[in-house]
Amino acid sequence: MTVDLRIPAELPAAAETYAAAGIKVFRVRRNKTPYANCARCDQKSSLYIPHRPADCRCGVPTCHGFWAATTNVDLVRQWWREEPDANIGAPCALNGWAVLDIDPRHGGDQSLAVLEQRVGVLPGSVMQLTGGGGLHIVYRTPGVVLPGGLGPGLDVKHNGYILLAPSVHSSGGRYRWSGHGRFLQPTVGWPAVLTPRQRSAA
Repeated sequence: MTVDLRIPAELPAAAETYAAAGIKVFRVRRNKTPYANCARCDQKSSLYIPHRPADCRCGVPTCHGFWAATTNVDLVRQWWREEPDANIGAPCALNGWAVLDIDPRHGGDQSLAVLEQRVGVLPGSVMQLTGGGGLHIVYRTPGVVLPGGLGPGLDVKHNGYILLAPSVHSSGGRYRWSGHGRFLQPTVGWPAVLTPRQRSAA
């Protein structure tokens, strides 16, 4: 099903809009680290373990922020009521996405040009302009493990997460979707030429 969303300019309303459309989201700090928003960190939860979020020893570097992503609008509303300036994170694979992250500051545009000379022009898909001057190209996940990078400044976000518009980059720039700021659920699959070939059993 295609999702065509007009994204509000305010972070709390935008987070609710994504969640209501079935996109899993979670809170992210301005330095791109998730808030402690897991059950073990929720004082109202039966699983709560008293600790400072910074000292969480759950074993997951993101303090469950990644895995706590939800489409529960009531919970999302509560999260952003507590932290109205929190950025919006979305896990890629858990939302069915595989994202090509192009960062020109680290040579990502040049790496993409080299890659396309080698494999051909990549198919177009949903794009998001990052607050730092980069670009996300969002594809549907191929459902297999993908490499973490394809060259300097050219990363693959699959098992990780990205920020969603209108999140604010550390530089002060805002993330925004191309095409009049609307989000479209990607329908184009991850390019086959970038999918690792599965070795057949001998």
